Amino acid sequence: DGRARMHRVIPTLSIDHGWVFERDTKLFGRDYRQSLEPRLFYVNTPYRHQEYVPNFDSAPKDFNFDSLFTENQSSGVDRVSDSNQLSAGVISRVLDPETGAEALRVGLAQRYRYSDQRVTPDGVPLSQRFSDVLVFGSTNLVQSWNFDTALQFNPDSHRIERSLAGMRYTPGPYRTVGLT
Repeated sequence: DGRARMHRVIPTLSIDHGWVFERDTKLFGRDYRQSLEPRLFYVNTPYRHQEYVPNFDSAPKDFNFDSLFTENQSSGVDRVSDSNQLSAGVISRVLDPETGAEALRVGLAQRYRYSDQRVTPDGVPLSQRFSDVLVFGSTNLVQSWNFDTALQFNPDSHRIERSLAGMRYTPGPYRTVGLT
């Protein structure tokens, strides 16, 4: 409509709470510290009509642990998603107690929508109540080697939507070979 400037006010309430429980343990004859880290994240952003705002840079965020615990499901600032949802997840880590280096990490996370999400980057409303389940893990128990894996499971279709596996070999400083 030829406007030179626009503004909008979209209030958001979010509560992010996590706990960290630790214990000392032994694995493969070595001392480690194991953590259990449950996390809950609630966000409520009311619906606001945003079609008058040009969409230059908003796109759906990739489905991963970080995006499950964010207020806006869009990258960029042109679309602010309406949300009434709760994300829940848990991570367990195995750490070297002397260096703090992470030897093993496993996790699980999912989001529940209390209402449909009408503002999305692609304009298609989301009505799925339970998001896909994300299961992930990584380890570098073997020195110089790191292994990562992630699995996205759709509880409605009972199918794996996406899986990812990767490994990295780091023989020394400034040298890494990776395969994903």
